[in-house]
Amino acid sequence: MFSSDVNMGYNLARIETNYWFEEKMPYSFQLNWHRSNYENQNRLNIFGYSDFGATFLYHDFRDNELGKNYGLYAFMEYYLNRPSHRLQLSFRVSQGIAYNTNPYNRQTNSKNKLFGSHLLFPIDVALYLKYPKIFGHWGWQMGLAIFHYSNGFLQSPNYGANIPSLTLGLNYDFRSNEVLSDKHFPDYEKKWQFLAFLRLGINESVYYDSGQRPFFVPGFQVEKHLSFRHKINFGAELYLSYFLREQIRYEYYSMSEYRLDKMYDFKRIGVFAEYEFFYQKLGINMGVGYHVYSPYPYRTKLYNRFGTKYYLSKHWIGLFSLKVYDINNAEAMEFGVMYRL
Repeated sequence: MFSSDVNMGYNLARIETNYWFEEKMPYSFQLNWHRSNYENQNRLNIFGYSDFGATFLYHDFRDNELGKNYGLYAFMEYYLNRPSHRLQLSFRVSQGIAYNTNPYNRQTNSKNKLFGSHLLFPIDVALYLKYPKIFGHWGWQMGLAIFHYSNGFLQSPNYGANIPSLTLGLNYDFRSNEVLSDKHFPDYEKKWQFLAFLRLGINESVYYDSGQRPFFVPGFQVEKHLSFRHKINFGAELYLSYFLREQIRYEYYSMSEYRLDKMYDFKRIGVFAEYEFFYQKLGINMGVGYHVYSPYPYRTKLYNRFGTKYYLSKHWIGLFSLKVYDINNAEAMEFGVMYRL
């Protein structure tokens, strides 16, 4: 039930903030490892057919100012048809950590406003068409992907990059050719469950060298399993972002063009809904939220969150997530802990 593949990718469009690559097209190299999660190939259940895996990614922008990115990802891949089909169609969501070799520096690299720090927290999505068995255990695949790089405003500047890409690759399947037999699906809790959490971290305002500030996000949520690998949750959270307090003060006293008529409250309250896919102790979640209380007009009220969870025990859960606006503008990289009541 293990497989691996190698992909080469070429960018199809420009990177944000007027970086064009016409003569020197960027390229990427991926090495992926998969663990199949589906229990029965004969059962027509799209949500039951999925892979969990890890990726090493090398991305060469072929530009001295942007440097190169090296990344490690965890991903969930969903089959949109039966895995036993000769041609397979799948959708993959990846999240991880990356290292940029040449981030912004005021003295030596002031033009690179895409990456403000060495440390990045990318999110990738891809659609693949696979032909898994051409010769023996070898097959091929091709796909369309979007690479998103951001440091979650860990440090300014953080314009980030959304990079469409075409990928081509080979795969090797370690599984035998036999069809899997029926297996029993594990039991799972079918009632609504209540949880409390605390997210925290540091980030910086949109003004360069304004200094990093801590933030705290306490909240609660309710969750319900849809199956033994899928669940949904709904909740509310309070944002105490001290970079925003300093940004409001700076604009009030020093930037008359914004015409702030008062010192706005920097606190915000959000409500959200999320979907989570999990395998053993690891989960990947994605969701949407809305600031029902946000006096200061910071970006938009609608936001997204992409994250991972690690189930430490029956009650305790470790959290990591990235909060973004319109999929492109990140606000924070969040670490935290959750307790199931």
